Amino acid sequence: MTDPRNETKLFHGWKLIGALSVILFFAVGGSVYVFPVFISSLQAEFGWSMTQISGGAALFAIVMGLSNPLVGTLFARWGARRTMLTGAALLGLTSLAYASMAHLWMLYAIMLVAGFAVASSTVLPGQTLVTNWFDKFRGRAMGLMMLGIGAGGFLLPPVNEFLIRQIGWRSTWVVSFAVLALIVIPLIATFVRTQPSDLGLSPDGIGSGEARGDESGPAGGLTTRAAFGTVTFWLLVGVFLLQITGVSALNFHFVPFAEQEVGFTSQEAAFFYGLSVGFSVVGRLLFGWLADRWSPVLLMTIGLLMAALGPALLELFFLRLQLHEVNLLWLYAIPYGIGSGGTFVTLPVMVGRCLGELDFSTIMGILMGSSAVGVIIGIPVSGWVFDETGSYEWVLIACLVLLLLSALLTALIRTSRHHGEFATQ
Repeated sequence: MTDPRNETKLFHGWKLIGALSVILFFAVGGSVYVFPVFISSLQAEFGWSMTQISGGAALFAIVMGLSNPLVGTLFARWGARRTMLTGAALLGLTSLAYASMAHLWMLYAIMLVAGFAVASSTVLPGQTLVTNWFDKFRGRAMGLMMLGIGAGGFLLPPVNEFLIRQIGWRSTWVVSFAVLALIVIPLIATFVRTQPSDLGLSPDGIGSGEARGDESGPAGGLTTRAAFGTVTFWLLVGVFLLQITGVSALNFHFVPFAEQEVGFTSQEAAFFYGLSVGFSVVGRLLFGWLADRWSPVLLMTIGLLMAALGPALLELFFLRLQLHEVNLLWLYAIPYGIGSGGTFVTLPVMVGRCLGELDFSTIMGILMGSSAVGVIIGIPVSGWVFDETGSYEWVLIACLVLLLLSALLTALIRTSRHHGEFATQ
């Protein structure tokens, strides 16, 4: 029976979502999204080529992707708080290492550690926590949590670009370390709990004995082994692979494209790069809210088609028509930002609806790990293409095709296909 004294208190799950949003703001926004604004500084100081720098970024993304199956296992064994604290501590150390970097091999070594650090402290643990703590309100909770990534990606690139101009790129990384130590780690220690039952609570804040309703679908889910044998799992692998290949290439190379090929200033490039991520905030909130009402397959398909407009419009305006009006980047940032942001919220919801919650952290970790192949292709190959041809034209065309193919595979998925096979926890 629910204690009446607790009925007026805010459900801890929503406090957890707020904390996770701030954690992702700094840990993802301050690592994944800010690195492109450091590229010019690294080229100026060390003379590294785009291929060399892209290789380091690809290494980071590959390790981050391949670490996810391990992170899923650690989450199941250690719990959320211990896993995330380990990752956040390592991420802080990598910020200090960036600040003292002197050789290319050091960049690659730092990227190796940073990839695991981000994977173990951010997205997969956060997605699993949302799945554990919410059922009926899972979509909006996922959207609110992922809001932190979009907000960080929007605000932190221009902030870091400003700091680089004021205090230098090395001191900017020291500031990043201080933020992780003083904000991120205390939030994890204070708010993160693996299951609502750890605090005597139930998912969605529903009291014991109350029905959870029918909106959430069947309880339980497929085991990891059973999921491997389904067409749905492999369709999801294809969706992840194609989407990540296109999005990672476009996100990483947008700033160099805008600066080096089109001729915009570093401030303009950083602003519109951040703006596209800022519009992803709208996508995360909107798609998260809709995911509790609409089919996640439909939402995912819509999001991918919107994202595909991004490379299509860059190719049309700046390469085909040779227009150099910076305000045209608004037409790129709006659909690409909303669409890509919406897909990152919808994907884990779709996985949960298709394959259930039973082995969610492990299955999601494997799916995210498989997407590392896309990063191996997307980021370094795009850098190589630019170095060889002096243009990103073929990169933009490839990104467009990959996102359209991902949308096609998504449309083939049926969320209820395996519900009759679900095992209960």
